[in-house]
Amino acid sequence: MFDSNRKIAYLETEGYEFCPDCGKLLEFTRSQVRCPKCGFIRKNGDASTKSTPIIEKTNELHKVKDGETKKTQSSTNNKSWEYYFPYIKIRPLQRQIIDIISKCYEKKAHSIVQAANGIGKTIATLSPLLQYSINENKTIVYCCRTHQQLSRVISELKMIKQLAPVTGIALRGRRELCLHPIIQKYSTDSTNAAEICRYLKKDGKCVYFANLAKKDKLKKLAEITANQVFDSKDLMEISKTLEVCPFEVSKNLVKDVNVVTASYQYLFNPHIRTTFLNSLEKDLSDIIVVIDEAHNLPSTAIDASSSSLSYYTLDRAMDEALKFKQGTEYDVIEAISSVLKDSSKELDTEVEVRIDPNDFLRKVEKRSKIEINSNVVHAIGKLGELIKNDQAKRNKAPIAFSSAVERHLEHLLESKDRHDYAHFISMYQSKRGDSQPKLISLSLDPRTVTEEIFSNVYCSVSLSGTLDPIESYISLIGMQDREILEISLPSPYEKENVFTIVIDKVSTKLADRNKVTFSIMVKVIEDAIKATPKNVGIFCASYSIMNSLIDAGLEKVVSKPLYIAMKGISSKESDELIQKYKNEAKNTGGVLLSVLGGRASEGSDYPSEQMHTVIIVGIPYARPCPTVDASIEYLESKFPTKGREFGYNIPALTRASQAAGRPIRSLEDYAVVILLDYRFARYYYKKHIPLWLTQNLKVVQPKNESIYKNVKKFFDYHYH
Repeated sequence: MFDSNRKIAYLETEGYEFCPDCGKLLEFTRSQVRCPKCGFIRKNGDASTKSTPIIEKTNELHKVKDGETKKTQSSTNNKSWEYYFPYIKIRPLQRQIIDIISKCYEKKAHSIVQAANGIGKTIATLSPLLQYSINENKTIVYCCRTHQQLSRVISELKMIKQLAPVTGIALRGRRELCLHPIIQKYSTDSTNAAEICRYLKKDGKCVYFANLAKKDKLKKLAEITANQVFDSKDLMEISKTLEVCPFEVSKNLVKDVNVVTASYQYLFNPHIRTTFLNSLEKDLSDIIVVIDEAHNLPSTAIDASSSSLSYYTLDRAMDEALKFKQGTEYDVIEAISSVLKDSSKELDTEVEVRIDPNDFLRKVEKRSKIEINSNVVHAIGKLGELIKNDQAKRNKAPIAFSSAVERHLEHLLESKDRHDYAHFISMYQSKRGDSQPKLISLSLDPRTVTEEIFSNVYCSVSLSGTLDPIESYISLIGMQDREILEISLPSPYEKENVFTIVIDKVSTKLADRNKVTFSIMVKVIEDAIKATPKNVGIFCASYSIMNSLIDAGLEKVVSKPLYIAMKGISSKESDELIQKYKNEAKNTGGVLLSVLGGRASEGSDYPSEQMHTVIIVGIPYARPCPTVDASIEYLESKFPTKGREFGYNIPALTRASQAAGRPIRSLEDYAVVILLDYRFARYYYKKHIPLWLTQNLKVVQPKNESIYKNVKKFFDYHYH
């Protein structure tokens, strides 16, 4: 329904006028003003503002009184992108996005849009895609990395729905969309939640699922959910009220909506994708995929196609085999555990070593005297089913560690001879504080997952503010041989709104990590905090660097409340910490200390006073280790001379750029960005940093209060 507040004849806002009949933004030509939605026309110079056009229908054309012909707007075949654009004004950069995405759809191609925050990428993407997808019965699958980004897409859809009949839903994992107390308490991830759910439904122990069979519930649910746009919070509230399963409700709704927003996992995790496409009742060829924050896709694809198995899981699986007297299964699991333990006894915590998977399996077979093949894997899987059935019968959470062993062994057997996988033993610190080993099967090539998607979807749109060089993204996800339309938009921000300071003569290179360097850094941070009116965020390249700053006296010089996101903090604890920090902006400000790449630096936004100054301490290169070396070596074999750049340099600079952009979420925001490493000013590094971050960049010496003076001058200009 159109917003009645906008149904005011010729409301004038910055030179724009709205239709007095339907409220749509009017189009101006030399001879007349017309409404693209309902057909209203006013000739230029005509004083009448309430005249209604006389329309004579002729097939699919409307003949207007003055003889001009245009396609009817009552036919869904001819809706333009403007019909789905709910805002008064369109920004010039948005128009460029709309144009390239329209061409992308028409050509069945793949578009890549590099644009900073604040431009309005989401609505500029949805409007042209809806124009085509609704008419041709395609589903837009809008993939996001965080729940906050999913909600942003739904918010835009709700704006569109005020003017046009669109439908949409935000999907989350089964764990987040479940009302059952057992899953809420015991599930560890979506896969685990799905297993528990299966047994609860099988044994009739989920009232929320059972209620979906009741006609009165279904009728009420159909009335409420018909032709709507739903966030996951909306679904949870409706489901609580009706006492039905929100996850099953979402599965039933997806096939009927125009837009589905979901995490990357729904398309790029092979196991989840199959179930998702079945729920959609569509093939990939009927899907338009949008990848938000597309710089995250290569690493997400790597994670989705990799696997690990901990010593703790093996130990618990052995207990399960003993309990059910499964001798063969016990012998195999015990052999894996023993070989893993023996192979790691010389390794320290956070140290890893590359292994030959076939050699590892031969040692397991020698110890267990059993050939490791698909039959053995299946037998361990059956043990897991026995455990879960038993748990369910005793009203306990149906969780089996044997199932995790089955999944990893299956993955190991499938990948052991593939050149695009590498296998490792890694030492990690357990929750009890001791050091334990785990097996890792690491995918080295994102294309293992992404190529199938981009080869088969109708078209795609990749969005990001940090994709330079775009060549890297195209290569890593396997789109070199496809038709690609790409655009890199200029910075939308006023030059005066973002002030980037690179601190000269200090860095976090290993050779420079000493007491003198960290003392200088602490002084820089102290001066920046004093000159900043409200909140300051400090993001370090690693926990080691963060701890070195603390050892150098950071806590003593911070003049505002300090919130430290320590290693090992839970998601809930992190969210609470961040919220407390944000609340400090209502007072005299606070300071957040965290690492780059963590939840605080990538999963949260800090607009306006929530983060006036952001300080990036060092370049967050991955710690040199066998997994990183294997990735670089593999990429070098596939992309000669580019392996290190694609697999090491660009990911680090992207993480730094993403964190630097946390305070700048709209065109009105302003912030100081301090890059505490002289390398950021070097040519190679600058060319991989977004334009908005370099257009007003100054190299400053770390002495004589120069930091304080520069930061204070910036905020004196903006804040007073």
